[in-house]
Amino acid sequence: MDFWLAVLMRWAHVAAAVVGVGSTILFRFVVLPAISKLSEPEAALAAIRPGFKRVIHSAIGLLLLTGFYNYMVLAIPRVAAAGEKMKAYHPVMGVKIILSLVLFGVAMALLSQAPAFHKRRNTWLTVNSVLGLVILLLAAFLRRLW
Repeated sequence: MDFWLAVLMRWAHVAAAVVGVGSTILFRFVVLPAISKLSEPEAALAAIRPGFKRVIHSAIGLLLLTGFYNYMVLAIPRVAAAGEKMKAYHPVMGVKIILSLVLFGVAMALLSQAPAFHKRRNTWLTVNSVLGLVILLLAAFLRRLW
């Protein structure tokens, strides 16, 4: 049972990251340029926002839940048992967590009615796209430490 729970939690974490980062990149580089050509781009954004908000909120919730489980239950005991050869794990994980919290904050601000973020929507979506890709790179590095 523990094995399958660990597999399920890892899969849910990776799937949520893929959906969250992928949909942000899609929104920034495909959806926004396409709707900017419409006669009423703000109306199109208003129609898209509720569905996109559900996707992003679900991804963030799953990432927080599964990330906590994967780190506390799976990673910490394994890193402790490995000793010196895993000394880079916790500092890199700390950076990954901090960057993730920044990404979540920007995403929540973009999905809210914060005018400052909406004026520079493209910039903030680009920032979140880059943050997401950097976080995925850090995750790949951490995974290779095993």
